[in-house]
Amino acid sequence: MPRVQMTPMVKTALYALRIYLLVLLLLIAVKFYRVFSAPDRAAQNPTPPAARAQP
Repeated sequence: MPRVQMTPMVKTALYALRIYLLVLLLLIAVKFYRVFSAPDRAAQNPTPPAARAQP
């Protein structure tokens, strides 16, 4: 298969998309870490949601 010539603009766009994808994956990983490492909030706050003060 022959190699495809890429313009500098295409190379820049691909690098930007790669960085964007890595940032999204990092944010997803951080979110999963925070969800699964969080303490059980139901045990800390036994008040039902309807009884909490509304802002």
